Amino acid sequence: MQKQFYPVIGTEKALPFYIIGIGVSCWQFPVSRPEGYDYPQLFVCLEGEGEVTVDGKTVKIMPDSIFYIPPHCPHEYRATTHSWYLDWVCFDGKQALELLKEWDLNKFHVFLNCGAERMHKLFDSAYYTIKSDKAYGNYYASAQLYDMLLEYRKLSDDKFPYKSRVNSEAVARVMKYTEENYSKPIKLADMAAVAGVSEQHLCRLFKKNFSIRPMEYLNTVRISHAKELLTYSSKTVAEIASETGFSDSSYFYVVFKKHENISPAEYRKIKA
Repeated sequence: MQKQFYPVIGTEKALPFYIIGIGVSCWQFPVSRPEGYDYPQLFVCLEGEGEVTVDGKTVKIMPDSIFYIPPHCPHEYRATTHSWYLDWVCFDGKQALELLKEWDLNKFHVFLNCGAERMHKLFDSAYYTIKSDKAYGNYYASAQLYDMLLEYRKLSDDKFPYKSRVNSEAVARVMKYTEENYSKPIKLADMAAVAGVSEQHLCRLFKKNFSIRPMEYLNTVRISHAKELLTYSSKTVAEIASETGFSDSSYFYVVFKKHENISPAEYRKIKA
């Protein structure tokens, strides 16, 4: 059953985190916001399929996925099946955006096939907390919102496990650069320039942090994105290889099989 609630906001504005509005199991109508929205929004896809467009890039949203849209970010989202059901929350607070920025989660993100059941339970619990106690519900829900943000961070750490083990600013810069540019040709020299260290020193830093070399880390990022495309798109293996930064399909095949122990085509067949 669809449930939505917008609490009256008063002294809650002094809280580090507070909920502006929340919806649980909501049938989603098309939304277009050329100027963005004033508050950050977090969504859980429960049923059906849809797509989200941000900065001209359209991402397919499947069940068991979570996506985040930052404030003032132009966006559109719409169903691509007859029905599309989402949980959603918009929130604010003195520390909310600062915390997401500190966690490097303050930009548009989509986590596909991420095991979103726990997040759905958090949404449901927060909704009932606010709805049932109009005087103090949003105060109690502030802690539940923090739990949602922690779960969101955990999903990020599960998807990119290296991120939580970084103790070097230079390595963190390279990781961010890699995530934003993995589809482009990247050389070790490019990474070293971003880090502001020599190639040899960057290799030592990656070995210390992750026990792998920078180019191996780059391939890990590329393969992660390739797996999503193999699962959720109808693009050919050659197209996916090109879109994820591999110079040719043969090299993509070799790297993919080394990482996953099966070929890209076999992986797609299993996930279909």
